[in-house]
Amino acid sequence: MTVVSLDSVGGAKDSSEVAGASLFDDTPIGDLSDDQLRDRVVGYAGQLAAMTARFLQLLVAFDDRHGWSGEGIRSCAHWLSWRVGMSLRTAQDHVRVAHALAELPVLQEAFGQGRVTYSKVRALTRVATPDREQQLLNFALSATAEQVERLVKSMRDIDRGQGDGVTELIESSGRWEWKLDGSLRVSLRLSPLDGARFLAAVVRSEYERTRIAGDDDVPLNALHAPDENGEPKAPDAEAPDADLHEQRDLWRGVPTDIAPAVVAMADTLHTAVEIPETAPGAEILVHTHAKDWEDIDDQPIATDPHLDHGPVLADVEVEEASCAAVLREVRSNRKGAVLKYGRKRRVPTAALIRIVTMRDQGCAHPGCGRTRHLHVHHVVPWGQQGSTEPDNLILLCSTHHRALHRGEFGIKALGKQRFSFHRPSGSVIDIAPDTHAPGGWEPDQSIDPYAPAPVGGGRLKLGYATEVLYAIWALKADAADATEHTEEPIAA
Repeated sequence: MTVVSLDSVGGAKDSSEVAGASLFDDTPIGDLSDDQLRDRVVGYAGQLAAMTARFLQLLVAFDDRHGWSGEGIRSCAHWLSWRVGMSLRTAQDHVRVAHALAELPVLQEAFGQGRVTYSKVRALTRVATPDREQQLLNFALSATAEQVERLVKSMRDIDRGQGDGVTELIESSGRWEWKLDGSLRVSLRLSPLDGARFLAAVVRSEYERTRIAGDDDVPLNALHAPDENGEPKAPDAEAPDADLHEQRDLWRGVPTDIAPAVVAMADTLHTAVEIPETAPGAEILVHTHAKDWEDIDDQPIATDPHLDHGPVLADVEVEEASCAAVLREVRSNRKGAVLKYGRKRRVPTAALIRIVTMRDQGCAHPGCGRTRHLHVHHVVPWGQQGSTEPDNLILLCSTHHRALHRGEFGIKALGKQRFSFHRPSGSVIDIAPDTHAPGGWEPDQSIDPYAPAPVGGGRLKLGYATEVLYAIWALKADAADATEHTEEPIAA
């Protein structure tokens, strides 16, 4: 990178020139000169960086303690989206960066001093390790955020190319078994290509499962930067890498917990693929409690509800399965004879589903808004004389539908197709809680007024930068190996 003094291009000045003047007074903006505006914009950027660093430290502790759990909240990112007003994608990014910084003390310290911005930190945490962070920080302090993004992308390509090759073919295999606690355990060992296909499907399923209103279908050329009208444009053959930093992040990475996405994949196939009227093993068979049978000889067995050749189900699981799901009810007598093999049923009707879907436009739980894998829920259960009408039907995603049946929150029908959500204590869950600035805030005077401004700068020579960084890390690794061998005891 060619070093150019920022003073020569009207950039950073000596912070002592600014220290005497207050950057945080109440001078009307119209009364400020251009230089004063510039000083305040940069000064406030440093304060924002320092406060964001502190915010992310608090966020890690909050997430680790699961302070967000309850009331149907499914993750820390979901809580941020509901309570703080972030978009779900932004919230997920903040949680990822917060946990990454917990393992990067050098980068965390510089962030807390306002020397690097959130944009730089967000990029660096994708490739930074405790052994790398000091050199990456040195680079970031003299580079723009765009240059940091380009370096990180290049490093990810290099790191992927440094893995060992596969020496033998791997055959995919898998096992499943019902455990004693009633859970299903699935174990997979997949070949590289099968594994890539599986993870790609998980990413697609997770995207579809967590889509909210406003998330577009993914276009064929989604990886290319949008044009001036906001539409994806075709790649430039003469400059294929020119717009890589502008690619739209429509797809997130593979989630850490893939179970919800895999279940969503199963739900999709279960709904989309037609099966014969009788297809054991390809449909959900629930053996339920027996009631209202008068024939003593054919009196059904009084057993707990359970899956066909599967574990016992709790009552809330039976309710969840029977609420807007496709299943059969099977009843048998003590001799094993089937007395009732119920019809497949899906309630409510397709017309009612369209009405409720048009009304709710997604999961109705506060702060959710998912638009895929939705269930139509009877607020007053059908078995308790609840009507199958729009006044008693509401859309919930699979996560919140399960949380509702497990008692994490409740719903009340208010009439005229209006509903309210309640905590177990009975208090109302606000749809969009108010946010406000804390009173009595004072700027941190220890933050340099020009802390976030790059020191040096110039055009990025990407090949040279990556070559130097990897050479430094190779030397550090060799030195660590040498030290380790020196400390090993010599056999007598």
